[in-house]
Amino acid sequence: MKPYLVCHMCTTIDGRIMANRWPELSGGKDSSNLFETTAASYGIGAWIVGTTTMKEFCAKPFKLKPVRHKIDRHHDHIANPSAKTLAIGVDRRGQTHWKSNEVAGDHVVLLLTQLVTDAYLAHLQSAGVSYLFCGQSSVNLPLAMHKLAVAFKLKKAMVQGGGAMNGSFLKAGLLDEISHLIVPIADGGAGIQTFFDIPGPAPRKAAAKLKLLSHKILPGGATWNKYRVI
Repeated sequence: MKPYLVCHMCTTIDGRIMANRWPELSGGKDSSNLFETTAASYGIGAWIVGTTTMKEFCAKPFKLKPVRHKIDRHHDHIANPSAKTLAIGVDRRGQTHWKSNEVAGDHVVLLLTQLVTDAYLAHLQSAGVSYLFCGQSSVNLPLAMHKLAVAFKLKKAMVQGGGAMNGSFLKAGLLDEISHLIVPIADGGAGIQTFFDIPGPAPRKAAAKLKLLSHKILPGGATWNKYRVI
């Protein structure tokens, strides 16, 4: 059991995803607005990002209070099982800090490993953040998706980067659909994150074959392609 997963990203024509490097689009259009409005058109109430991206939404790091008791690591912590919208972050080492359990109204759920400290788990519980244990030292994505489907009855979710996390989902065969916004910009920067950066050595062959579902031209010269992963 897993949710239907759509990977939605905005890139340059050469696949780079670091929008802070891009000039303004033609007609004064904003790439972040294009990204948000096209994502919203899916009506999917759960989004998944990696640690680096999730740090954009959490609090600044602060010193955690020590705990004198062991935290149960055999059971996940579901702070709000009835949550209808979710902000899901992969955070295997416990690097995000929270003063709220929501991001713009979406309940925060973290996918953790056993590497996190008891002090960090106590911090999440105090903040009202849900967490799921998904591996010893690395997040087992198939297990994580199963747990999300069971704990929150999650039917659909949107994967939104960064490149390494997108690549991990692609390599694991978990993506059902790819939504690709392409802005009329060529980046060309070596080492700049791309749509899919599969961690580790390059795969011997391409990771997936796709079937084009739709193609649209958007304001500012951007294009929007949707693909089924087959």
